[in-house]
Amino acid sequence: MTIATDAILAQLSLAAYSDTLAGLPPGFTPLSAQELPITLGAGESFAGGVYRNQNAAAAVTEAVLDGKTSLVVAFRGSDDGLDSQSDLNGINRDFPLFANLVQAVDAAAASGNYQQVVVTGHSLGGAFAQLYMQAHPDQPGGLTYDAATFGSPGAILPPGGDARPTNYVIADDPAVYLGAHRAEIGEVLRANDELAELAAQRAAEELPGLTQEQALASLGSLTVNYENRGDIILLPTRDGQLAPEADVAALSQLDPARHEPELYVQELADAAAGGGHIFIPTAPQGNEGLAFLRDVYNSDPPASGDAGLRVLEQVLEGWAQDLGGGAVAGLNDAFTSVRDEFAGIGNDLGLI
Repeated sequence: MTIATDAILAQLSLAAYSDTLAGLPPGFTPLSAQELPITLGAGESFAGGVYRNQNAAAAVTEAVLDGKTSLVVAFRGSDDGLDSQSDLNGINRDFPLFANLVQAVDAAAASGNYQQVVVTGHSLGGAFAQLYMQAHPDQPGGLTYDAATFGSPGAILPPGGDARPTNYVIADDPAVYLGAHRAEIGEVLRANDELAELAAQRAAEELPGLTQEQALASLGSLTVNYENRGDIILLPTRDGQLAPEADVAALSQLDPARHEPELYVQELADAAAGGGHIFIPTAPQGNEGLAFLRDVYNSDPPASGDAGLRVLEQVLEGWAQDLGGGAVAGLNDAFTSVRDEFAGIGNDLGLI
């Protein structure tokens, strides 16, 4: 799909946060229960194009995208405490809540009324789009599947690859980096109780409905990195930068405002109008700069030597300083002792 089309999908992903699909972009029609027959279990609902099951929600629409009649599903991102716990403990956990919706979408896709199925979503919604794509290969000579994600932290995926999704990442969006390096960060936090307490406090302040105790309880599960399959399109930082050094410095600030869906809508509109962006292919062979950026923003096997380790060190040191400020005595000394362990951690996790 084109960036202009993906910019419209960013608007749809924002509308998916609303039970009334407020802000639904022109050209998208919500499907009714008559148009998408779905078997609903206890606690499930489908009305006005919005499917809900406990804390899981998605918008189901149809539109013509790039000349193709499309069935378009936008998964909602995190908006409550249960979502926040899933983000930390295992982002795949709630995807089975969409089982009846997926079955209905698959039936509609097989009806012959559509040329393609497109899935999209912001944040957790982007992770669900990745999981949907992993389970839906293209049909040779028939139906195709496509995806665009916005600020997706990734998901736990089986070995393999998929070039179809396009993942838009604002260069200083901390959620994407924290998902891609979840295991390494968990290793560091488990080794430093003081830093872990501060990180849990910040997580409770920033993630919807999450408590500090729940954040601390998640530390033991931070052992596997999340992954986004497909190409990455990197969008500028707050200062309009796309240089690797500036991106890393901005990431170390861990500003949650850089993850907001409204910001992705704005940045995609700018990119569609010719604004700056960097295309990072799935396999950036022969280009050290792109390989470096791929290592920073995704958990692919590193292609740029120990550059990823140095970025992790810089980001986490900035994080420690930001969390502790000058009020926590000995924090920098404690963090230095953890940093001494990075080489071993990097070897264990295949970073170097």
